[in-house]
Amino acid sequence: MKAKFITPLQKNLLASIASLTILAFALLFFWLGHSIKQAPVPKVIIREVTLITTPPPSPPPAVQKTVIDTPISIQVQGAGPVMQMIDIAQKITITKPDMPPIVMTESKWQTLEINWDAFELNELDGLPTLLTPLAIKFPKSLRRQGIKSVLVKLEVMIDEQGRLSLIKLVENPYRELNSEIQRLIRVSRFTAPKKDNSPVRARFVWPLEIKS
Repeated sequence: MKAKFITPLQKNLLASIASLTILAFALLFFWLGHSIKQAPVPKVIIREVTLITTPPPSPPPAVQKTVIDTPISIQVQGAGPVMQMIDIAQKITITKPDMPPIVMTESKWQTLEINWDAFELNELDGLPTLLTPLAIKFPKSLRRQGIKSVLVKLEVMIDEQGRLSLIKLVENPYRELNSEIQRLIRVSRFTAPKKDNSPVRARFVWPLEIKS
């Protein structure tokens, strides 16, 4: 392939075209800048406006009304009833009642005593029989102390229905047994004691041996 050479005339022509192009762009930019600077700036005008309030309308004229007094006549036949004034003297006398004498008495409290009168066993027709089993739980605290048997004596009374009541603890070396003794008294039942074939109350000392 053969290389193409640019003649000096062509170089000058190209240079002229480039210069004209640059000049045209420069003129265009100058014209645009001048046009932007000369664009009118909008102005805002503030004006003061005074508002005038209108007065309220005047009230309507008052209308005068003419009042005509019409006389009213009442005719009454006869003199009519006559009211007689009665003068009542308002005199009220209040007498103070006599206070009755108040006597302060002291309250006398009477102690409640239980009648433990009863027959002895040897006075009965026969000995009462225990109807309920003897079930007493031996305390563990006594077992730990090595105690295996305890003898207690209870003074008791049997009523006419065979119910048992504790009068006093005659002998009880260990307090741990108190609750079990109270329970035993509540649940125990005997045959009714009899004297001359009639139910009576019997009183005696009941020995009990409690074993673990």
